[in-house]
Amino acid sequence: MATAAAELAALADDVADDAAGILGFQIALLDDDALSTPAFAAIAGDTPADVAWRAALDDEDCRLSRGRRRDIPCPRRRSRRLARPGVLAHLGGGAGDTAVAPGSIVAAADLPPSRFLAIDWRAGGAVLLSEGSRNSHVAMLARARGVPMIVGLGIDPCRLAGEALVDAADGELVLDPAPATRAAFEARRQSHQTGAAEAASRVGEPAVTADGVAVAVHINVAGPDELVALSPAICDGIGLVRTEFLFASDGLPDEETQYRVYRRLVEWAAGKPVTIRTLDAGGDKPIAGLTTAGESNPFLGMRGIRLSLSRPEVFAVQLRASRVPPAMAHCGSCCRW
Repeated sequence: MATAAAELAALADDVADDAAGILGFQIALLDDDALSTPAFAAIAGDTPADVAWRAALDDEDCRLSRGRRRDIPCPRRRSRRLARPGVLAHLGGGAGDTAVAPGSIVAAADLPPSRFLAIDWRAGGAVLLSEGSRNSHVAMLARARGVPMIVGLGIDPCRLAGEALVDAADGELVLDPAPATRAAFEARRQSHQTGAAEAASRVGEPAVTADGVAVAVHINVAGPDELVALSPAICDGIGLVRTEFLFASDGLPDEETQYRVYRRLVEWAAGKPVTIRTLDAGGDKPIAGLTTAGESNPFLGMRGIRLSLSRPEVFAVQLRASRVPPAMAHCGSCCRW
């Protein structure tokens, strides 16, 4: 555990603040008595160390899911699961990870942030994960560094050996492409790079029409993780916070959980306006335990503001959580509150 923590600390010294914070979570977990004490007790009872370490983490995950899960921020829960690989590698004899050649496409079930950060992505490359989440730490890091990544493929990574083309923008993976497919893909890639370079060169310029009319540019987001690689200079504020994704990710979040998310968004905006849409659930955005299943016309049924007014105990929590000035709040049907 000490060796794994030292490796993470050394890696944290060489990365940017966003990545260092993620690694800091994992370092702290390795010093968490709530995890290590059960593992050491099991080892004292002749349980193999790797089995004891896995069991301690699994037991803690079960406790979180039963009771305290919503009280612990998602990054901590994800980091708890990701505390496994480094320790297990050293328990297995300290064998290092397989080297990744520059420009490679890395295929795996999941990828710890520490492993991602240890790879040199300057020559290109991509990541394909059979599991994972677009809101995970490693996905956030990949977006911030421009590394193409597709998650949730649901197939054995061993089936992905060979040549592959990865278009993360469209979520497209092509295995063993034909020459014509490779040529078309390369043309699209060059066009994307040209457009991205042109856009980057004009970040921060005012949005003005050819005849001099200023246009307000607001972005819409699902959560703070989408803003990690962005500067408030790119826009005039956040025009829409789609809070249904916050609810869909982990059940019904309590007031403090919502407040922390909304506050981070307002702090990122640095004085620019932030519009928080109250829960727009229902239809194509069902939420277990909240929305009504089996409606004959769900898009015109119990959804949006109608759903919120029918569940005042949920609605009131969200309104209280959006108390962060200078945020504005809109309901799911675009009425101002």
